[in-house]
Amino acid sequence: MKLRQIVTAGVALAVVAWLVAGCSSSPSSSTTPSATPTSSPSSSTSSLQAELGGAANYTAMEALYNQAVAAGQKSVVIYGPSAGTDTKLYTAFKKSFPDITVTGVPVVGPPMTAKLSAEMSSGKHVDDIAYTGSTDMLSYIKNGWFTPFKPSTVPAASDLAAESYGPGNDFFGFTVGLSGMVYNTNSVKASQVPTTWTGLLNSQWKNKLVMYDPTAVGEMDDIFAHLALVPGDSGLMTGLKAQNAELSPSTDITGPLTAVAQGAKSLGIGVPYAFYLVAKASGAPVQFYLLDADNYTVTLYGGIVKGAPDPLAAELYEDWMYTPQAAAAIASEGEYSTVLADAGPAGVPALSAIKVFPYIPLSGIPAADGNAITQAQKIYG
Repeated sequence: MKLRQIVTAGVALAVVAWLVAGCSSSPSSSTTPSATPTSSPSSSTSSLQAELGGAANYTAMEALYNQAVAAGQKSVVIYGPSAGTDTKLYTAFKKSFPDITVTGVPVVGPPMTAKLSAEMSSGKHVDDIAYTGSTDMLSYIKNGWFTPFKPSTVPAASDLAAESYGPGNDFFGFTVGLSGMVYNTNSVKASQVPTTWTGLLNSQWKNKLVMYDPTAVGEMDDIFAHLALVPGDSGLMTGLKAQNAELSPSTDITGPLTAVAQGAKSLGIGVPYAFYLVAKASGAPVQFYLLDADNYTVTLYGGIVKGAPDPLAAELYEDWMYTPQAAAAIASEGEYSTVLADAGPAGVPALSAIKVFPYIPLSGIPAADGNAITQAQKIYG
Protein backbone atom coordinates (compact mmCIF):
# COMPACT_ATOMS: atom_id res chain seq x y z
CA MET A 1 0.00 0.00 0.00
CA LYS A 2 2.85 2.39 0.74
CA LEU A 3 4.14 2.08 -2.82
CA ARG A 4 0.77 3.16 -4.25
CA GLN A 5 0.62 6.08 -1.84
CA ILE A 6 4.09 7.27 -2.82
CA VAL A 7 3.45 7.02 -6.56
CA THR A 8 0.01 8.61 -6.52
CA ALA A 9 0.63 11.28 -3.89
CA GLY A 10 0.30 14.72 -5.34
CA VAL A 11 -0.74 13.74 -8.87
CA ALA A 12 -4.16 15.26 -8.28
CA LEU A 13 -2.46 18.65 -8.45
CA ALA A 14 -3.26 20.30 -11.77
CA VAL A 15 -0.91 19.08 -14.50
CA VAL A 16 -1.12 22.38 -16.29
CA ALA A 17 -0.88 24.70 -13.30
CA TRP A 18 2.44 25.93 -14.59
CA LEU A 19 1.14 26.81 -18.06
CA VAL A 20 0.85 30.47 -17.16
CA ALA A 21 3.00 31.94 -14.42
CA GLY A 22 0.86 33.20 -11.57
CA CYS A 23 -2.38 31.62 -12.84
CA SER A 24 -4.38 28.97 -11.06
CA SER A 25 -5.69 26.24 -13.36
CA SER A 26 -7.31 23.76 -11.02
CA PRO A 27 -10.69 24.77 -9.60
CA SER A 28 -11.62 22.76 -6.55
CA SER A 29 -14.62 20.47 -6.65
CA SER A 30 -16.56 18.58 -4.02
CA THR A 31 -16.64 14.82 -3.96
CA THR A 32 -19.63 14.66 -1.62
CA PRO A 33 -21.94 12.07 -3.15
CA SER A 34 -25.19 13.46 -4.59
CA ALA A 35 -26.59 9.99 -5.04
CA THR A 36 -25.36 6.70 -3.64
CA PRO A 37 -26.32 3.36 -5.20
CA THR A 38 -29.15 1.86 -3.18
CA SER A 39 -31.81 -0.74 -3.80
CA SER A 40 -34.52 1.42 -2.20
CA PRO A 41 -36.79 3.13 -4.76
CA SER A 42 -36.62 6.92 -4.64
CA SER A 43 -36.50 9.90 -6.97
CA SER A 44 -32.73 10.07 -6.53
CA THR A 45 -32.46 6.38 -7.42
CA SER A 46 -34.53 6.90 -10.56
CA SER A 47 -32.32 9.82 -11.53
CA LEU A 48 -29.16 7.80 -11.00
CA GLN A 49 -30.61 4.89 -12.97
CA ALA A 50 -31.06 7.23 -15.92
CA GLU A 51 -27.56 8.65 -15.55
CA LEU A 52 -26.13 5.14 -15.54
CA GLY A 53 -28.04 4.11 -18.64
CA GLY A 54 -31.07 2.38 -17.17
CA ALA A 55 -32.17 0.05 -14.39
CA ALA A 56 -30.19 -2.95 -15.65
CA ASN A 57 -26.93 -1.00 -15.70
CA TYR A 58 -27.71 0.46 -12.30
CA THR A 59 -28.35 -2.93 -10.73
CA ALA A 60 -25.25 -4.54 -12.22
CA MET A 61 -22.96 -1.66 -11.26
CA GLU A 62 -24.43 -1.44 -7.75
CA ALA A 63 -23.66 -5.13 -7.23
CA LEU A 64 -20.09 -4.75 -8.57
CA TYR A 65 -19.56 -1.64 -6.46
CA ASN A 66 -20.64 -3.43 -3.28
CA GLN A 67 -18.45 -6.39 -4.18
CA ALA A 68 -15.40 -4.16 -4.74
CA VAL A 69 -15.89 -2.28 -1.48
CA ALA A 70 -16.43 -5.50 0.47
CA ALA A 71 -13.12 -6.75 -0.97
CA GLY A 72 -11.35 -3.61 0.25
CA GLN A 73 -10.87 -2.27 -3.27
CA LYS A 74 -11.51 1.41 -2.69
CA SER A 75 -9.21 3.01 -5.25
CA VAL A 76 -8.46 2.97 -8.96
CA VAL A 77 -5.13 4.20 -10.33
CA ILE A 78 -4.97 5.18 -14.01
CA TYR A 79 -1.81 5.80 -16.05
CA GLY A 80 -2.15 7.90 -19.19
CA PRO A 81 -1.65 11.24 -20.95
CA SER A 82 -4.96 12.75 -19.82
CA ALA A 83 -4.90 11.27 -16.33
CA GLY A 84 -3.89 14.54 -14.72
CA THR A 85 -6.69 16.55 -16.32
CA ASP A 86 -9.53 14.05 -15.91
CA THR A 87 -10.49 15.35 -12.49
CA LYS A 88 -14.08 16.10 -13.55
CA LEU A 89 -14.40 12.52 -14.70
CA TYR A 90 -13.08 11.16 -11.42
CA THR A 91 -15.35 13.47 -9.40
CA ALA A 92 -18.44 12.39 -11.35
CA PHE A 93 -17.59 8.73 -10.76
CA LYS A 94 -17.10 9.29 -7.04
CA LYS A 95 -20.48 11.04 -6.70
CA SER A 96 -22.15 7.79 -7.72
CA PHE A 97 -19.65 5.45 -6.08
CA PRO A 98 -18.41 7.44 -3.06
CA ASP A 99 -16.28 4.73 -1.43
CA ILE A 100 -13.96 4.43 -4.44
CA THR A 101 -11.41 7.12 -5.28
CA VAL A 102 -9.91 7.38 -8.77
CA THR A 103 -6.41 8.82 -9.11
CA GLY A 104 -4.72 9.70 -12.39
CA VAL A 105 -0.97 9.55 -12.95
CA PRO A 106 -0.13 11.71 -16.02
CA VAL A 107 2.42 9.82 -18.09
CA VAL A 108 2.72 8.90 -21.76
CA GLY A 109 5.00 7.12 -24.22
CA PRO A 110 8.30 5.56 -23.13
CA PRO A 111 8.03 6.73 -19.48
CA MET A 112 4.61 5.06 -19.19
CA THR A 113 5.94 1.89 -20.76
CA ALA A 114 8.91 1.94 -18.39
CA LYS A 115 6.65 2.30 -15.33
CA LEU A 116 4.46 -0.58 -16.38
CA SER A 117 7.45 -2.73 -17.28
CA ALA A 118 9.00 -2.13 -13.86
CA GLU A 119 5.76 -3.10 -12.13
CA MET A 120 5.42 -6.25 -14.22
CA SER A 121 9.00 -7.27 -13.47
CA SER A 122 8.87 -6.53 -9.74
CA GLY A 123 5.34 -7.71 -9.08
CA LYS A 124 4.79 -4.50 -7.11
CA HIS A 125 1.76 -3.19 -8.91
CA VAL A 126 0.42 0.36 -8.64
CA ASP A 127 -1.52 0.85 -11.86
CA ASP A 128 -5.00 -0.59 -12.39
CA ILE A 129 -5.86 0.81 -15.83
CA ALA A 130 -3.64 1.78 -18.75
CA TYR A 131 -5.38 4.57 -20.67
CA THR A 132 -3.58 5.81 -23.76
CA GLY A 133 -3.38 5.68 -27.57
CA SER A 134 -3.44 2.63 -29.79
CA THR A 135 0.28 2.35 -30.57
CA ASP A 136 1.29 1.77 -26.96
CA MET A 137 -1.81 -0.26 -26.14
CA LEU A 138 -1.09 -2.68 -28.98
CA SER A 139 2.48 -3.08 -27.78
CA TYR A 140 1.21 -3.82 -24.27
CA ILE A 141 -0.91 -6.63 -25.71
CA LYS A 142 2.21 -8.16 -27.24
CA ASN A 143 3.88 -7.95 -23.84
CA GLY A 144 0.94 -9.74 -22.22
CA TRP A 145 0.23 -6.87 -19.85
CA PHE A 146 -3.59 -6.90 -19.91
CA THR A 147 -6.29 -8.93 -18.25
CA PRO A 148 -9.08 -9.20 -20.86
CA PHE A 149 -12.30 -7.54 -19.76
CA LYS A 150 -15.35 -6.50 -21.76
CA PRO A 151 -17.43 -3.81 -20.04
CA SER A 152 -21.00 -4.97 -19.53
CA THR A 153 -22.21 -1.58 -20.73
CA VAL A 154 -20.27 -1.40 -24.00
CA PRO A 155 -22.57 -0.64 -26.97
CA ALA A 156 -22.37 -2.49 -30.27
CA ALA A 157 -19.36 -1.57 -32.38
CA SER A 158 -21.67 0.13 -34.90
CA ASP A 159 -22.78 2.56 -32.18
CA LEU A 160 -19.22 3.60 -31.35
CA ALA A 161 -16.48 5.57 -33.06
CA ALA A 162 -14.47 3.45 -35.50
CA GLU A 163 -12.13 0.83 -34.02
CA SER A 164 -13.36 1.27 -30.43
CA TYR A 165 -13.13 -2.47 -29.85
CA GLY A 166 -9.56 -3.57 -29.19
CA PRO A 167 -8.28 -7.06 -30.02
CA GLY A 168 -9.44 -9.89 -27.80
CA ASN A 169 -11.25 -7.68 -25.25
CA ASP A 170 -7.86 -6.45 -23.99
CA PHE A 171 -8.89 -2.82 -24.32
CA PHE A 172 -11.75 -0.60 -25.47
CA GLY A 173 -11.96 2.97 -26.74
CA PHE A 174 -13.62 5.31 -24.26
CA THR A 175 -12.84 8.85 -25.44
CA VAL A 176 -11.89 10.70 -28.59
CA GLY A 177 -9.55 13.65 -28.17
CA LEU A 178 -9.50 16.53 -30.63
CA SER A 179 -6.28 18.41 -31.36
CA GLY A 180 -5.90 21.62 -33.31
CA MET A 181 -3.86 24.77 -33.57
CA VAL A 182 -3.40 27.21 -30.71
CA TYR A 183 -2.03 30.72 -31.13
CA ASN A 184 -0.97 33.45 -28.73
CA THR A 185 -3.55 36.23 -28.96
CA ASN A 186 -1.01 38.87 -27.85
CA SER A 187 1.15 38.29 -30.92
CA VAL A 188 -1.19 36.85 -33.55
CA LYS A 189 -4.50 38.07 -34.94
CA ALA A 190 -7.25 35.62 -35.89
CA SER A 191 -7.09 36.85 -39.48
CA GLN A 192 -3.40 35.86 -39.69
CA VAL A 193 -3.57 32.19 -38.73
CA PRO A 194 -2.96 29.50 -41.36
CA THR A 195 -6.03 27.42 -42.14
CA THR A 196 -4.27 24.57 -43.98
CA TRP A 197 -1.27 22.40 -43.17
CA THR A 198 0.75 23.90 -46.01
CA GLY A 199 -0.04 27.36 -44.66
CA LEU A 200 2.31 26.58 -41.77
CA LEU A 201 5.16 26.74 -44.28
CA ASN A 202 4.60 30.43 -45.00
CA SER A 203 7.72 32.47 -44.22
CA GLN A 204 5.89 34.49 -41.56
CA TRP A 205 5.87 31.41 -39.31
CA LYS A 206 9.58 30.64 -39.47
CA ASN A 207 10.99 30.27 -35.93
CA LYS A 208 7.49 30.81 -34.45
CA LEU A 209 6.10 27.27 -34.38
CA VAL A 210 6.18 24.56 -31.73
CA MET A 211 5.07 20.93 -31.88
CA TYR A 212 5.59 17.61 -30.14
CA ASP A 213 8.79 15.76 -31.05
CA PRO A 214 7.90 13.32 -33.88
CA THR A 215 11.01 11.16 -33.40
CA ALA A 216 9.39 9.14 -30.60
CA VAL A 217 5.98 7.59 -29.97
CA GLY A 218 3.47 10.32 -29.27
CA GLU A 219 0.99 12.56 -31.02
CA MET A 220 3.14 14.19 -33.68
CA ASP A 221 4.45 10.97 -35.22
CA ASP A 222 0.83 9.87 -35.62
CA ILE A 223 -0.05 13.20 -37.21
CA PHE A 224 2.76 12.78 -39.73
CA ALA A 225 1.59 9.20 -40.42
CA HIS A 226 -1.79 10.66 -41.37
CA LEU A 227 -0.28 13.55 -43.32
CA ALA A 228 1.51 10.98 -45.47
CA LEU A 229 -1.93 9.92 -46.74
CA VAL A 230 -2.92 13.41 -47.85
CA PRO A 231 -1.85 14.46 -51.37
CA GLY A 232 0.06 17.72 -51.15
CA ASP A 233 0.71 17.43 -47.41
CA SER A 234 3.22 14.58 -47.38
CA GLY A 235 6.15 17.03 -47.47
CA LEU A 236 5.19 18.72 -44.21
CA MET A 237 7.84 16.96 -42.16
CA THR A 238 10.68 18.41 -44.23
CA GLY A 239 8.91 21.74 -44.51
CA LEU A 240 8.45 22.15 -40.77
CA LYS A 241 12.11 21.27 -40.26
CA ALA A 242 12.99 24.17 -42.57
CA GLN A 243 10.66 26.39 -40.55
CA ASN A 244 12.77 25.58 -37.48
CA ALA A 245 9.70 24.49 -35.53
CA GLU A 246 10.61 23.91 -31.89
CA LEU A 247 10.30 20.30 -30.80
CA SER A 248 8.76 19.71 -27.40
CA PRO A 249 9.42 16.25 -25.89
CA SER A 250 6.58 13.90 -26.79
CA THR A 251 6.35 12.98 -23.11
CA ASP A 252 5.78 16.62 -22.08
CA ILE A 253 2.05 16.51 -22.61
CA THR A 254 1.48 20.27 -22.32
CA GLY A 255 4.80 21.40 -23.82
CA PRO A 256 3.58 23.12 -27.03
CA LEU A 257 0.66 24.75 -25.21
CA THR A 258 3.00 26.06 -22.52
CA ALA A 259 5.37 27.56 -25.09
CA VAL A 260 2.50 29.43 -26.75
CA ALA A 261 0.81 30.49 -23.50
CA GLN A 262 4.04 31.96 -22.18
CA GLY A 263 4.79 33.75 -25.46
CA ALA A 264 7.93 31.80 -26.35
CA LYS A 265 6.25 30.70 -29.61
CA SER A 266 3.35 32.13 -31.57
CA LEU A 267 1.55 29.00 -32.74
CA GLY A 268 1.33 25.45 -31.43
CA ILE A 269 0.62 22.47 -33.67
CA GLY A 270 -1.54 19.56 -32.55
CA VAL A 271 -2.60 20.92 -29.16
CA PRO A 272 -5.36 18.91 -27.43
CA TYR A 273 -8.57 20.87 -26.98
CA ALA A 274 -9.00 19.56 -23.43
CA PHE A 275 -5.61 21.00 -22.40
CA TYR A 276 -6.42 24.30 -24.13
CA LEU A 277 -9.64 24.69 -22.12
CA VAL A 278 -7.72 24.48 -18.84
CA ALA A 279 -5.19 27.07 -19.99
CA LYS A 280 -7.91 29.37 -21.30
CA ALA A 281 -9.82 29.16 -18.03
CA SER A 282 -6.61 30.14 -16.25
CA GLY A 283 -6.41 33.37 -18.23
CA ALA A 284 -3.76 32.32 -20.75
CA PRO A 285 -3.68 34.49 -23.91
CA VAL A 286 -4.42 31.59 -26.23
CA GLN A 287 -7.03 30.66 -28.83
CA PHE A 288 -7.84 27.24 -30.29
CA TYR A 289 -9.00 26.65 -33.86
CA LEU A 290 -9.39 23.89 -36.44
CA LEU A 291 -8.01 23.71 -39.96
CA ASP A 292 -10.24 23.71 -43.02
CA ALA A 293 -9.56 19.99 -43.49
CA ASP A 294 -7.47 17.08 -42.21
CA ASN A 295 -7.88 17.71 -38.50
CA TYR A 296 -6.47 15.26 -35.98
CA THR A 297 -8.43 13.13 -33.53
CA VAL A 298 -7.16 10.29 -31.37
CA THR A 299 -9.02 7.57 -29.51
CA LEU A 300 -7.83 6.81 -26.00
CA TYR A 301 -8.23 3.20 -24.98
CA GLY A 302 -8.53 1.70 -21.51
CA GLY A 303 -7.39 -1.75 -20.45
CA ILE A 304 -7.10 -3.41 -17.05
CA VAL A 305 -3.49 -4.18 -16.24
CA LYS A 306 -2.53 -7.73 -15.32
CA GLY A 307 -1.87 -7.79 -11.58
CA ALA A 308 -3.99 -4.68 -10.95
CA PRO A 309 -4.37 -4.16 -7.18
CA ASP A 310 -8.06 -3.29 -7.52
CA PRO A 311 -9.48 -5.29 -10.44
CA LEU A 312 -13.13 -5.14 -9.34
CA ALA A 313 -13.01 -1.38 -8.87
CA ALA A 314 -11.26 -1.07 -12.23
CA GLU A 315 -14.01 -3.12 -13.90
CA LEU A 316 -16.62 -0.84 -12.36
CA TYR A 317 -14.86 2.25 -13.67
CA GLU A 318 -14.68 0.81 -17.19
CA ASP A 319 -18.36 -0.17 -17.03
CA TRP A 320 -19.18 3.38 -15.95
CA MET A 321 -17.23 4.96 -18.82
CA TYR A 322 -19.99 4.01 -21.29
CA THR A 323 -22.80 5.60 -19.27
CA PRO A 324 -24.55 8.92 -19.99
CA GLN A 325 -23.13 10.25 -16.70
CA ALA A 326 -19.58 9.58 -17.90
CA ALA A 327 -20.33 11.05 -21.33
CA ALA A 328 -21.41 14.33 -19.73
CA ALA A 329 -18.20 14.47 -17.68
CA ILE A 330 -16.08 13.62 -20.73
CA ALA A 331 -17.69 16.45 -22.70
CA SER A 332 -17.18 18.90 -19.83
CA GLU A 333 -13.44 18.22 -20.07
CA GLY A 334 -13.31 18.99 -23.78
CA GLU A 335 -13.36 15.49 -25.24
CA TYR A 336 -15.86 13.24 -27.00
CA SER A 337 -17.26 9.94 -25.76
CA THR A 338 -16.78 7.16 -28.30
CA VAL A 339 -20.54 6.57 -28.04
CA LEU A 340 -21.73 8.26 -31.22
CA ALA A 341 -25.11 9.27 -29.79
CA ASP A 342 -23.54 11.24 -26.93
CA ALA A 343 -23.12 15.01 -27.14
CA GLY A 344 -19.62 16.40 -27.50
CA PRO A 345 -17.89 19.30 -25.77
CA ALA A 346 -19.04 22.90 -26.04
CA GLY A 347 -17.11 25.27 -28.27
CA VAL A 348 -16.30 22.82 -31.08
CA PRO A 349 -18.42 21.09 -33.75
CA ALA A 350 -19.97 17.67 -33.33
CA LEU A 351 -17.41 14.98 -34.07
CA SER A 352 -19.28 13.91 -37.21
CA ALA A 353 -19.07 17.48 -38.56
CA ILE A 354 -15.28 17.83 -38.26
CA LYS A 355 -13.22 17.27 -41.41
CA VAL A 356 -10.64 14.82 -40.13
CA PHE A 357 -7.66 12.99 -41.58
CA PRO A 358 -8.08 9.88 -43.74
CA TYR A 359 -8.64 6.83 -41.60
CA ILE A 360 -5.88 4.37 -40.63
CA PRO A 361 -7.19 1.00 -39.37
CA LEU A 362 -6.18 0.07 -35.84
CA SER A 363 -4.10 -2.84 -37.10
CA GLY A 364 -2.16 -0.56 -39.45
CA ILE A 365 -1.29 2.17 -36.96
CA PRO A 366 1.91 0.61 -35.51
CA ALA A 367 3.49 0.27 -38.95
CA ALA A 368 2.33 3.72 -40.10
CA ASP A 369 3.57 5.41 -36.94
CA GLY A 370 6.79 3.42 -37.04
CA ASN A 371 7.48 4.60 -40.57
CA ALA A 372 6.79 8.20 -39.54
CA ILE A 373 9.18 7.93 -36.59
CA THR A 374 11.92 6.45 -38.79
CA GLN A 375 11.53 9.28 -41.29
CA ALA A 376 11.46 11.91 -38.54
CA GLN A 377 14.63 10.56 -37.01
CA LYS A 378 16.37 10.95 -40.37
CA ILE A 379 15.10 14.51 -40.85
CA TYR A 380 15.32 15.83 -37.31
CA GLY A 381 18.27 13.75 -36.18
